[in-house]
Amino acid sequence: MRGVLYAICQFLHLDPRIYELEREIEFHRYIIFAAVLVIILLMLVVYLQRKIINAQKKGTAPSLLKRIKPKLSTKTSENSSDTKTTSTHRQGMVSPKELPDPGLIFKYSLAKEDQNEKTIIIGQTEGNIKTYSTEVINNHLAITIRIIENKREQDIYNLPSQIVEEYLLNIRREGKVLIYYPGLENFREMSSRERFYLTQKPDEMGDPTFEKLDPKQPIRFRLGDRLNQDGKFIKGYFEFHLFTQDYEVKTKSGIPKIEKNFLLRLYKIYPGYDTGAPTDDGLYPMIDPFTSR
Repeated sequence: MRGVLYAICQFLHLDPRIYELEREIEFHRYIIFAAVLVIILLMLVVYLQRKIINAQKKGTAPSLLKRIKPKLSTKTSENSSDTKTTSTHRQGMVSPKELPDPGLIFKYSLAKEDQNEKTIIIGQTEGNIKTYSTEVINNHLAITIRIIENKREQDIYNLPSQIVEEYLLNIRREGKVLIYYPGLENFREMSSRERFYLTQKPDEMGDPTFEKLDPKQPIRFRLGDRLNQDGKFIKGYFEFHLFTQDYEVKTKSGIPKIEKNFLLRLYKIYPGYDTGAPTDDGLYPMIDPFTSR
C-alpha cells in the first residue's frame, strides 16, 4: 500500500517528503495509544492496591485475596509442619520439669532379711538415677552396698546387748569421677574401683573405715566428662553426697540391732542444664558459663 502511494506521488509529481511526514504521524499515533494504555493499566493497579489496603485495615479481604488465600494457607501449613517436625526432633528425652533438681534425695536400705546386697547406679539414660546429661554416661558410677555377716548374732552363748550392722561399699566408675572422703583436704580423681567400710573397727588392710556417714561429713562424688590440667571438669559436673541414717530393729533373738539407710543427695549441678538446646539424641548439655542467655 505504501509502495502504491509512493508511486502515485511520483506519478502526480508530489513531494516524497509528504509521504515521510505521514509515516511519522502514524508512528507517533501508535506511541500515544500505547502510552495511554500503560497509564490506564497503572491506574487500575493503584486502584486495586488501595482497595486491598483498605480492606485489610477493616479486617475484610477482597475476592482476589480470597482466591489466593487457600494457596498461601497450604504453603503456610506445610512450613508449620516442617517447623513442628524440627521442633519435635530437637525435644529432649524428658521435659525440663522431669530433670533431677539439686536437693533431691534418693533413699536405699537393705531392710529385707533375704537382701544382703544392693547396687545404686548413676547413669545418663539408665540406672537408678538418670541425668539425661551429655556430661554423664551410662554406668558412670556404681555403688554396691554389702552387709558384712555378723557372726556374734549366731553365738547363742555370747549374745551382745546390741548389734550394729556393718557394711562394705564397693565403688566402680566407667566415667570420670572426683571423690572426697571425710578428712581429706580436697577432691581427688577416683580410681576405677575403690572400697570402704562402715564398721566400728579400722580395716586391717588400710581401706577407709567410718562408723557412720554424717550428713555434714558425707562422701562426695563429682561426675563429669573431661578434666583439665588442674583436675577440674571443663564443662560442668554433678555432685552427689552419700550419708547414712541409723534405725533400730529386733533380731529373731529379740536383740536390738542398728541398721542403716543409705541416702544419696544430688547436691549441685554446675553450671546447670541448658534446657533450651537439647541435642539430636534428646540429651541436655550444660550451660556455657561464659555466655549469658
